[in-house]
Amino acid sequence: MGLELLKSVTGRTLVESHRGAEGLAPENSWPALHLGRQMGADLIEVDVQASQDEVLFLRHNYRLPDGRWCNQLPWSVLKSVTIQNEPLPLLEDVLAWARDAGLCLSLDIKTAFSPEGRLTQQVIRLLERTQMKDHVLLLFFDHAEVARVKCAYPELAVRALLRGRLANYADYLKTLGADCVSISYDIFRPGDIEQIHSIGVAAALGDMWNLDVHLLQTLDIDIFSYANPAEAKVILGYQ
Repeated sequence: MGLELLKSVTGRTLVESHRGAEGLAPENSWPALHLGRQMGADLIEVDVQASQDEVLFLRHNYRLPDGRWCNQLPWSVLKSVTIQNEPLPLLEDVLAWARDAGLCLSLDIKTAFSPEGRLTQQVIRLLERTQMKDHVLLLFFDHAEVARVKCAYPELAVRALLRGRLANYADYLKTLGADCVSISYDIFRPGDIEQIHSIGVAAALGDMWNLDVHLLQTLDIDIFSYANPAEAKVILGYQ
């Protein structure tokens, strides 16, 4: 695995700039990406999905503001779409930009409504083409996909996204082979983090709606995912 994620190794909590830098610019847009870089985010998180003709681009919602489904439209149509006056970036262009800038990306793979494994394989091909396999963290709500990726590509760093709290993190994450897991701010317990770390897995904290600075200063959170990377650094007490 190319990425070092554990605070015990890096010496600090890594800042992940959510959806580019959605607190400062339209999410998943080029301005958001550039702001994430300028503000020194350790990881820039973006969402990835595919057009009808399997062109990969950045977009969180599966539908456009006018109600059309992204996966039902060819790239020839999507490339002319703007969201808040910003076009949809191509994943390959973003990977090349990150490679040339020496950046690391978190790619949230939006696998819903696509054939099993298909979108992930397309992403991995682009990672190989752009030589970015060692500089990305792949994020999945589909945990079968996490296990499949780690089995076929153990060198890739993969994060399991959760919508709830697990009864036993250690056993479940070992089964998946995940390198990292997202925990929800409002339902995790300190013991969960200890259990996650006991098997060498990193814990990423997001969706923090109450800026509890004490929480981040007393717990060994490995990745703090936030909409504004500059504000995240202030919360973490970084200069």
